[in-house]
Amino acid sequence: MRTKIYSELLEDYCNAMLGLQITDIKTDGIYGGIMCPSCSRIHGRSPDTIYPFMYMAHINKESKFLDAALKLFDWSKHVSMPDGSFINDTNSKWNGITVFSVIQLCEAIRHHGSILDPKDLMKWKDRLKGAANFLYNFLTISSSNINYAASGCAALLLSGIVLEEPNYISRSKELAYQVLEYFSENNLIFGEGKPQNGKTARGCRAIDLGYNVEESLGGLAIYGLLSNDEFVLDKITKSLEAHLEFMMPDGSWDNSWGTRNAKWTYYGSRTSDGCQIAYGLLQDRNPLFGEAVYRNTLLMKECTHEGILYGGPHYLNVGELPCIHHTFTHAKALATLLDYNRQCDLKHSELSKEETSKSEFSEKDTSQVNVKLPREAASGIKYYNEINTALVAMKDWRATITLYDWEYVKDGHASGGAITMLWNNKIGPLITASLTEYQIWEPNNMQIPRYSNHACITPRIEFRNNRTYYRNVNDTNAEMEKYESKNEIKIVVRGKLVDSNNRSPETGDINYKLAYCFKPDELITVIDINTEKEVNDIVYWMPVISKHQEKLSFVDKNNIEIYKSKAKVIVSANTEINLINGNENNRIYNLVPGFEAVPICTKVYTDKSTIIKIKLDELQGDLVSVIID
Repeated sequence: MRTKIYSELLEDYCNAMLGLQITDIKTDGIYGGIMCPSCSRIHGRSPDTIYPFMYMAHINKESKFLDAALKLFDWSKHVSMPDGSFINDTNSKWNGITVFSVIQLCEAIRHHGSILDPKDLMKWKDRLKGAANFLYNFLTISSSNINYAASGCAALLLSGIVLEEPNYISRSKELAYQVLEYFSENNLIFGEGKPQNGKTARGCRAIDLGYNVEESLGGLAIYGLLSNDEFVLDKITKSLEAHLEFMMPDGSWDNSWGTRNAKWTYYGSRTSDGCQIAYGLLQDRNPLFGEAVYRNTLLMKECTHEGILYGGPHYLNVGELPCIHHTFTHAKALATLLDYNRQCDLKHSELSKEETSKSEFSEKDTSQVNVKLPREAASGIKYYNEINTALVAMKDWRATITLYDWEYVKDGHASGGAITMLWNNKIGPLITASLTEYQIWEPNNMQIPRYSNHACITPRIEFRNNRTYYRNVNDTNAEMEKYESKNEIKIVVRGKLVDSNNRSPETGDINYKLAYCFKPDELITVIDINTEKEVNDIVYWMPVISKHQEKLSFVDKNNIEIYKSKAKVIVSANTEINLINGNENNRIYNLVPGFEAVPICTKVYTDKSTIIKIKLDELQGDLVSVIID
């Protein structure tokens, strides 16, 4: 039964986190907390695990999880403030995070509070009152990025239901309808950046796929279901369909371009909850939603080792330790999916009060074996003006090319016509973008890379002068042309190599023309450079995703082969191919989104075109299951 994976994976996560809970040190502030293997600390949001623990205690009837939940609730005093709020971490003042603490505490009480001792239940509700009252006075549409308001409408509605407080319910509706004003022309949620409702010079909005599908839409789905608001449910159903265009066939989310892709994990985002909430709770409205949940959960399982969800597909392979944040947030999503499908009817009415010990919901599982996701069935070019990004589909090729100019952080997501995702139906991901420069923008929520050859894996044209890098991926003023025929798609980008402040070198402008030609059996990239003065040492990087266990072979100076389980990847160029900055296995790695890659680099000349081709040989059939090669 396909749905069995949800309950089994949740059980794995909860058992692993139980093993990381500190019970032998009785000191306040330590006892009951959950340690993080990577960060060697107790994360302030780890009490979000209370809800998954309560699910396991109630549904699986395992008292060890009830005991763990009670200990973790007591530990949460360490991140509780006098005004009723919760703070993000012991060294962080940010208390907007109370939104998510309230949601998980409400769900734990609503679904599983019956197993608590009455005194403990009263204590939990008293703590909830303080947090809900804080949110009622604090939360507005502009309190922070849009994910807080979108999730806040669920937090306030749930608080109103649990605490029987109508003012919270009224405020939740007000907030939900304000959030609906933040839907773009293509039904993508914007507001993941400041100003929330701003536009760039190119007309782009602040949009992040990861936070939209893993938090904002989930909060709106909970609000719509519990309030039985068909207007909201209809709006977010259309939005879910729009965002689903960015799910790859293996269940990953193509957040290669998002404002907050510093936290992109390939399956989602580092500290958000998971798409299982939004797509799972509304899966009866579109059979693709159930399929999306299933495939994404399979991918999460591929990234799970010894019960802990790692931050990307190749983390374990390169020896990176996992941050526990991914596990407890996504465990919440699985618990939510299981609880709502256990107790909600398909008409989106109020939750049934009937209890059941059965955690499966096969009669409501709409995932189907032969359903094709939008990106899987796509053909041609689909362009999104609000992110200045094109999705390309030609036979087995899927690609994303972006000129997105919303700057959330400097040297963050790529622009300038970079190809930020190259995916093939036969073997999966071949290219993904990383941050241009990896920086710890959120110290409590991002890892320090321990891998010795941590480097940018975004394909890019690059010139270094006086320790400053000038790249096409920094150019937010580039222009794109699109051409499409039956057997060829061509994307042509013209721009300048600039630094992170969009400035050209002192020696003058370096103009580039970057052409991508997608044919049924290959991708041809052509680079032309035009300069005011002669410039040497311009290179083109095209890192190709590959675990270091995969065979790598130089045919000659212009051809390289990478042997994957289902195909041989052939990269050829009309200039010499070099592997630069790699380790002893000729690999580099980036935490975002967690892939190893072969660091292919070739020189770019000003007097002739540089041509690079990539194709697959000896294909062994379609990708049958979700496998990260």
